[in-house]
Amino acid sequence: MKTIDFTIDKSEMLRYTGHRGDIVPPHIDRIADKVLSGCVAAVTPRSVVRRYSIEPVTDGVAVGNTGLILAGKDIKNHLSGCSECYIICVTAGTGADSFIRTMMAVDTVHGLLADGAATAAVESCCDSVENTLREELKKEGKYLTWRYSPGYGDFPFTQQPDILALLQADKFAGVICTDSCMMIPSKSVTAIMGIADSKPAHRQRKCDTCPNKDNCNFSCR
Repeated sequence: MKTIDFTIDKSEMLRYTGHRGDIVPPHIDRIADKVLSGCVAAVTPRSVVRRYSIEPVTDGVAVGNTGLILAGKDIKNHLSGCSECYIICVTAGTGADSFIRTMMAVDTVHGLLADGAATAAVESCCDSVENTLREELKKEGKYLTWRYSPGYGDFPFTQQPDILALLQADKFAGVICTDSCMMIPSKSVTAIMGIADSKPAHRQRKCDTCPNKDNCNFSCR
């Protein structure tokens, strides 16, 4: 994968801290600008991208001859009409985690803003990877669905270790998984994107299709 370009959108950074569009106090705004700048310097993006054939099965979607079945009706629906998919892992790197810890040592506000900035950064990295893949597929006359991650709908979060093992994410992106299925570095994302011969009909925003949308602290409202 080529160099991952990313930005940290200040409004997204604040949204990930739980901000709902109210006026930001001037002193918090100044801290946010400082934290954003520091986070940009700390993030070192890496990614792994693999392309696989897929086939629907009773319990979900079988990934080529890997033995991995992506479980659940939601991921099966997401990949309906696709004969292939991309499975990706993207990380903001260990520097992002170190930056968050440093800011947490300053005070809670700095730490919260740093966490929001790093989350916005890894999402921007994912967008960059997705956009690159989308452009490459245009040359083949194919289309890409949006990314779907473990934990969405009934796609179990517990499949995270299997996906990381399949991608050899520890070797190629420096991402490992704990026994509780949490990724290290913490600002890392795995996702599935279907490859279709025609433009997918189900193009709703991810928030619109998530059964937890009414209880999520980060959804766009």
